[in-house]
Amino acid sequence: MIQTSRLQILPCSLQYFEALLQGNDVLAELLGIDIPEYWTDYPEMVLVAYDKLRNDPSMLGWFFYLVVHRADRRLIGAGGFKGRPDAGGVVEIGYEITASYREQGYGTELAEALIRFAFGHSYVSKVVAHTEEEYNASVKILQKSGMQFVGEFSDKENDQLWEWAITREQYNAFMEKNALQSRS
Repeated sequence: MIQTSRLQILPCSLQYFEALLQGNDVLAELLGIDIPEYWTDYPEMVLVAYDKLRNDPSMLGWFFYLVVHRADRRLIGAGGFKGRPDAGGVVEIGYEITASYREQGYGTELAEALIRFAFGHSYVSKVVAHTEEEYNASVKILQKSGMQFVGEFSDKENDQLWEWAITREQYNAFMEKNALQSRS
């Protein structure tokens, strides 16, 4: 589990997926939280993610996370990694916050927590993310989290995306700069 001041970020185990597939109310009871009906814009990803984890249980921790608002005890999104870091130490993050909790800094808090988690592992050298080719909320979140625009990227479906990245060295410099600014 990853914690921030306002979020509890839970790795979605097979047990959690199976409860969620039975219905939001089943997972809500298991976790002791409220789950709104439309907590995700991508409900189809739950079954896809469940199948991926079922086929490779070792992905747990480097995969799908549930994002719980700590004070409200409510599921407000999902995020995580697209898999374990590759041989070069590169890992990709992704995230979403439910509409009623957007524009309040939760997306940035989540992205920063995922980046911090990744760099907490010595073998991770770089964290990447992909966005649509437009200046939108996701871009702002990545910029606030210290990520830099790298260039265009074509995904498996040949869609053009923007690629963002932060290396371990850039992350350390970003954190040092933020620590100095908070002391001033």
